[in-house]
Amino acid sequence: MSYYNQFKKIISYLNYIFGIYLWVLIIYAFLRQTGLIKKSLLGEYLSFPIKYILGIF
Repeated sequence: MSYYNQFKKIISYLNYIFGIYLWVLIIYAFLRQTGLIKKSLLGEYLSFPIKYILGIF
């Protein structure tokens, strides 16, 4: 039962981190769409995980 609780805690943390990443990505996309950010190195770092996952498939 202890392993199940540890696994559940790890999944909970991953879900929290993914939620923060998703909100940052949404805010960055909104700022790019409205023209408040022209070009930023942050966009390359934010899009890297998505490109990596899509590259696997």
